[in-house]
Amino acid sequence: MRKPEPETTGTPPTERAETSAETAAHWPIAVHREVVRSTIIEMNRAGVFVCDRDYRMWDVDGAFLDMEGLSRAEVIGRRVEDILGSKVFALRRDNLDEAFAGQASRIRVPGVRDKTLGKYLEVFFQPVFGRDEEVACVICAVRDVTQFQNLNERLSMHEEILRQTTDRISVVGTDFRYRMTNRANAAFSGLSPDDFIGVHVRDHIGAERFNKRAKAHFERCFAGQSVEYEHELSVPGGEMRHMRVRMDPYRDDEGEVTGALIVLRDITEAALMAKTLRRQAREDALTGLANRHALQEGLERLLADVKASDRPAALFTIDLDGFKVVNDIAGHSGGDALLQQIAGLLRSHAGPDMLCARVGGDEFSVLAPDMDAAAAQDLGHRITSGLSSMRFIWQDIPHAITASVGIALIKPGRGGDPEKSAFQLLNQADQACLHAKSIGGARPVVYRPDADEMVAHRLDIGNLQIVRNALEADCFELYTMPILPIDAVSSPHLEVLLRIVDDDGRVLAPAALISSAERHGLMPRIDRWVVERTLANLHSVDPGTCLTINLSGLSIGDPEFTTFLLSALDARPETAGRLAFEITETAAVRSMATAQALIDALRARGCRVILDDFGSGLSSFAYLRQFRIDSLKIDGAIIGEVAQDEVQRTIVAGIVAVARKIGVGVIAEYVEDAETLEILRNLGVTMAQGYHIGRPAPWVGRRSASQIAR
Repeated sequence: MRKPEPETTGTPPTERAETSAETAAHWPIAVHREVVRSTIIEMNRAGVFVCDRDYRMWDVDGAFLDMEGLSRAEVIGRRVEDILGSKVFALRRDNLDEAFAGQASRIRVPGVRDKTLGKYLEVFFQPVFGRDEEVACVICAVRDVTQFQNLNERLSMHEEILRQTTDRISVVGTDFRYRMTNRANAAFSGLSPDDFIGVHVRDHIGAERFNKRAKAHFERCFAGQSVEYEHELSVPGGEMRHMRVRMDPYRDDEGEVTGALIVLRDITEAALMAKTLRRQAREDALTGLANRHALQEGLERLLADVKASDRPAALFTIDLDGFKVVNDIAGHSGGDALLQQIAGLLRSHAGPDMLCARVGGDEFSVLAPDMDAAAAQDLGHRITSGLSSMRFIWQDIPHAITASVGIALIKPGRGGDPEKSAFQLLNQADQACLHAKSIGGARPVVYRPDADEMVAHRLDIGNLQIVRNALEADCFELYTMPILPIDAVSSPHLEVLLRIVDDDGRVLAPAALISSAERHGLMPRIDRWVVERTLANLHSVDPGTCLTINLSGLSIGDPEFTTFLLSALDARPETAGRLAFEITETAAVRSMATAQALIDALRARGCRVILDDFGSGLSSFAYLRQFRIDSLKIDGAIIGEVAQDEVQRTIVAGIVAVARKIGVGVIAEYVEDAETLEILRNLGVTMAQGYHIGRPAPWVGRRSASQIAR
């Protein structure tokens, strides 16, 4: 820039007129006004002010006034510090002084005033020379470059990401030539990014890969589609890497597709991990056989194959006999070794198209396609005989191994026969296996829906499910049935009876349900429920009536139940004298020591004890001397024919005579008519129970035995 000649010297006035003539007249130095203006125009900056060596403002543009919200009259002639504040002036004074020394500068700084916080500003300090070649004034131009700064930061960040990422990123034009690539992609081929520019993709990856796979993907991307796929790639040294490729259309400012943005990611480790997880999700960790999930999937596929091919198949359930004994003797390490050995035996017997699985602790399954009933039975015998002859020795101790095998045949559909589900077939194989165990084990059994034993088992399982559901949903109800004295001495009793209500509100017959509950170990939970409800509702029964509660044999032998029962009685000692507990003769004899301890504990708390079902098969008068009881209840099978059968009357008379001798009462159940009642009274029976006395009724309101009896 040509340095203008100075004309005059002086200082600007504090106020300045708005007209251009007045402005020109007051310029204090010999600087042509047009020179200053041209310099400003050349710099092409927004937000401009001009100051002298005293830091007084000579001139400003409209953008500066707008930014500050001031008029020219409020700015011209005032010091920079007065307008921009002490903080800004202190920060920028050195830049102004450098400009007055003749050195132009440009800085980019964040805003520090309330008006500029959050913004980035670019500030130019331009000296203007007079004719004496001295700096006459300094032009300061400020512009808001926040967007440019943010853009630069983003670009820098993107460039750094491209530089640092391990993903291989490229842009390929619609002519299939590389327009850019990042360092990771170039390094993969031992090249630099510049080596890729202009190279055809075909020349880089080879004509075969380009023509067979890549070209079609590129053409779809050039047509505007995003493309994603995976493939395996052989790298130098022969190692296979698993790659995921993502292609997105690359568009220009007008939105036209001019190329493809390609991202290649090495997912080898993730792919191997996924493969391992898929295998683990389908494989038993101990034996390496398929697990239950894989068996379920395989069975679903087999059902579809049978339907499509019209060829039969078979499902085998193999359950070891007495595996717990091996675990107890050899420990879990020995048990695990045995299971692994059995898995090997099953593999040796299974054909290449069969699926062997471990589905539980000591339970295995085999899926056998294209197998009829005869072949299935033959395989079942080979499995059981192979296990029986297998030698398993752990720590020098030999163990005999046998297994029960249940077989469910999978037959092609015939006419209107309903198709069986995977769940039904698994259930059938389980039922056949359980039946094999029940008849001695070490044998295969084919499921037959009409076999009496399997029908009974299905009923038992159905009853068990009903009881379990009732426990979970609290669908039990309590009934009571009167036991009245017929000796004019004893006090009345009410026997507490359990009933189960189904989903339709019907009260179900309890006998079969209770039998299933006993076989499957649920009675302690049920007896606990009965005791809790009885104690909670005892206030509704007449104080002169004793309530009797039945205890199952399992509950008598369960230490946890015993602890619960005695604790519940101790918590309410005032109720103990109003309760009696009925214990079956069979349970008492089977667990004699346990029963004796419980009987003594109950009597010590004031409860009465009744020996139930006396004479049902195990009765011996000698047992009566072993138990400190209050009464015995003669089994209904003896009472039922007492009016017609003289032998039955003799048996009852004998029981009564022994009971009197040891000082216990006698209760007769199943009393159905007045004649039987009178005979029993004459024989010396002390109490009677049966439909002639009173039927079971729901436990509601304040009740006594005499009110319930008819």
